[in-house]
Amino acid sequence: MTLESDIEAARANAADTQALYREVCALLFFRYGETPTANRLYQLVRKGSMSAPAKALREFWIEVREKTRVDVGRPDLPPEVASAAGEFAARLWRLSSDAASVTFDAFRQDADAQIAAAREQARQHESQRQLAEEKAEQAANDASVLRTRIGALDARIVELQTTNDMLAAQLAASKEEMTAASAALADARRDFAAELAKLRSAHEQNEQRLAAAEKRALLEIETERTAAQRLRKELQASQERALVLEADYRVQSDALRGELTSTKAALAASNARHALSIAQLAEKDSLLAERGAAAELLRERIDAISRQLAQQVETARATRAAARPARPSREKAASQRRAASAFSGAGFIRRVSPSKTLDSQE
Repeated sequence: MTLESDIEAARANAADTQALYREVCALLFFRYGETPTANRLYQLVRKGSMSAPAKALREFWIEVREKTRVDVGRPDLPPEVASAAGEFAARLWRLSSDAASVTFDAFRQDADAQIAAAREQARQHESQRQLAEEKAEQAANDASVLRTRIGALDARIVELQTTNDMLAAQLAASKEEMTAASAALADARRDFAAELAKLRSAHEQNEQRLAAAEKRALLEIETERTAAQRLRKELQASQERALVLEADYRVQSDALRGELTSTKAALAASNARHALSIAQLAEKDSLLAERGAAAELLRERIDAISRQLAQQVETARATRAAARPARPSREKAASQRRAASAFSGAGFIRRVSPSKTLDSQE
């Protein structure tokens, strides 16, 4: 075990911080032969403040001194003798403790060396065991692969034997076919010789016909060449006419494009004027409707005034007729003049037709 593992075990068993520090002091002094200090204790434990390891260290040394002190409890001995005996016994205990510590250190070193050797040997055995297991596993895998390959090879051998038997039968049949083919080939050679003689005679006749056909073809080629030259001249003239027509078309296209642009501009202006005219007509229609309503109201008022005046005239006429029967003509004329003057005193409104109103607004 190492110092860190011992400290972890003490940390798990210690009840409080002071007990943990005292336990670590004992481990350092008695097990590992190291004089404990406050800094060393704090570096190992890392718990509490710096005063905690100092206090635990003081308590540890007090406890050690108490345990190493020898008290000779004889009441008949003088104090000096008892003190000397105690110091002697304490010195003997320290000497024996130092000797035991040296022997224990040597024994611990030998034990540590043996433990390290045993651990190294165990690691070697473990690595050898793992290597052996890997080799055994690899051998098992190889054996499985070999068994699979052997089975495949056995099946392949059976397949090849079957194929060999089939090929042997096919070879025998092929030999028989070759014998029959040889006889047929001899017959075919004789027929071919006769056919070849016929073909040679036909070939000679074909050569003669081909010579005549070649002459005719040369004449036709010359005729076609002349026609091709004529067509080439016509094509050139057609291309020149096409260039001229294309130039004319481009000029006409540019002119039409300009006219189209001006027409689009005029159409846009006409659309704007049309929209403005529609807005003006809508405004005039609303105004005409308002004026028509006003004229109708005035007409009703005139009709009412006319009826009222007619009633007043009739009433005055009846009254005057009853009062002055001797001068009917004069009263009639006077009543007519009063009616005319009353009518002229009312507001006169001229009726205007909707067409004239629209024309005047324009």
